[in-house]
Amino acid sequence: MSEPRATSELLDAGERVLSDSSHIFEDHDNRMEAEGLLEFVLEADIDDLDPDEIPSRRERERYLSLVARRAAGEPFPILVGSIEFYGLTLEVKPGSFVPRPSSELTVSRAVKRIKKRKRPVVVDVCTGAGPIALAIADELPRAEVWGTDIDADGLAQARRNAKLLEIDNTTFRKSDMYGSLPKRLKGKVDLITGHIPYVPPGEVDDLPAEVKDHEPLFTLSGLSKDGLGLIRTAVQQAPGWLAPGGWMLLEISEDLVPKVRKLCSKAGFEDHGYASDEDDLSVVVESRRPV
Repeated sequence: MSEPRATSELLDAGERVLSDSSHIFEDHDNRMEAEGLLEFVLEADIDDLDPDEIPSRRERERYLSLVARRAAGEPFPILVGSIEFYGLTLEVKPGSFVPRPSSELTVSRAVKRIKKRKRPVVVDVCTGAGPIALAIADELPRAEVWGTDIDADGLAQARRNAKLLEIDNTTFRKSDMYGSLPKRLKGKVDLITGHIPYVPPGEVDDLPAEVKDHEPLFTLSGLSKDGLGLIRTAVQQAPGWLAPGGWMLLEISEDLVPKVRKLCSKAGFEDHGYASDEDDLSVVVESRRPV
């Protein structure tokens, strides 16, 4: 097979290599990622490129190198340095949990639940680089939004993105769940969100390389036997922080829905079911503290 030279040939080759990879999730749109990598290298929109145009050898080699790295499992946002999330362009750096587009469902459900409240207070636990907190804060400028995490690197990314995007109604603190929140917030929080680590330790090795080899273990698993240790802590402590009628939205995998709904019910929450996106890539369990 001849070396791909034209943009159309490069895209076809990139898509083929990514489709053959066993190190990334099968549900990725490989064509879109191949296009995104070429856009990044050529600094041009894919729609503006001539299919027959031949990039320079240096550009072709750089593109194919990025495709190879992606096929080996390196996350796409880390390769290009950013991710589009709920209308925001977030910088992404190695060393923390990579923001997931699937978490946009958590944001949309959160906004729906509290958009009519005048000055809602929101807490996003295990916030990582803060995509959920930042998106909610951007959608609801009058909200007071807090993000907590034990990951200093992730929090640094969250603060930097807040500054770059001029989102000034967020505060990010290093904390184990709610520990560093101001005491004045007890009983006054309108909404708690969380994409909390839930993978059982015994299943981490089964994850694709793009996750297990490029994200810290503590961002994937709480190391409890069933994987629900951190979620259990977040749920049990939440009623002390939520206002009457306050919501708790937890992003989890579909197989955990019955267990997490049961945990919430045991903690005294009203069960409001769960939401899922069109592709069933994200599931959000919704519970409410009784009024």
